[in-house]
Amino acid sequence: MAPTEDKPKFSYRASPQLSANQMAEYLSPSTSSTRRTGIIRDARFPKKSIVAQYGMGREGLVNFLGDGTRSYGHLADAVVALEKREAKPGASTWMKRDSRGSIEAIEAFQRHYNKLGFSKLDCRPVHGRQALLDLWPTRISVSLDFTIHRQPVGGKKAVGGAVLLFSKGETSTNARLERSKIIAGLLHTYAGRFLEGMGDADPTLCFAVDVFGGIAHKPPGSFVKKLRNVADACDEIAARWRTVRPPSGYDGPEPD
Repeated sequence: MAPTEDKPKFSYRASPQLSANQMAEYLSPSTSSTRRTGIIRDARFPKKSIVAQYGMGREGLVNFLGDGTRSYGHLADAVVALEKREAKPGASTWMKRDSRGSIEAIEAFQRHYNKLGFSKLDCRPVHGRQALLDLWPTRISVSLDFTIHRQPVGGKKAVGGAVLLFSKGETSTNARLERSKIIAGLLHTYAGRFLEGMGDADPTLCFAVDVFGGIAHKPPGSFVKKLRNVADACDEIAARWRTVRPPSGYDGPEPD
């Protein structure tokens, strides 16, 4: 087996595909043309070594919300595990920073829990690979953290879902608000495309949750118009996909 340092640092994606976060940033009016090119480059030539931040924090929150009893023990256990990870001999600077950030995220969520409105919602963790939103030439990975269910007495089942957002930056800016609402709209679109067997997709059950800001963003009422903007962006990204060159230091497969 080749040493770790000899393994390629980059991979290559032949077909156009962005994450919901990348698409939301791409559509933001504050995103420059240079940054839009960078988003396509990051998506076409993703780094292999990127470790998701707040992973343990996310897991703790999902375990808490997915437990019908909503036992705060899930959050306490996650904090204890993170404190041990932070204090572990030889822990890297990144690991210490991620552990501390995850603890702060859990504490922020707990402070805002009642305001977020999840106490009476039926939340169910999502396991396994998730389908890609494939309505346009550029596919979008939504990556639900959990689905949300409601069945009114005498009514039809309704379904939605949520994504936990952990960025500390721009929690009160218009750009952050706009991106969160686009993500929530994509969640609703995803629910209508892939969760219809669980019930009717309900926009009031679709949330992009700003964990540090304590806000659960729903799709805007004008999202049908926004969806046209998503479709136009997907067309544009697909047209530009092969024109965007690899980043400096690229060592992945030869692009088409």
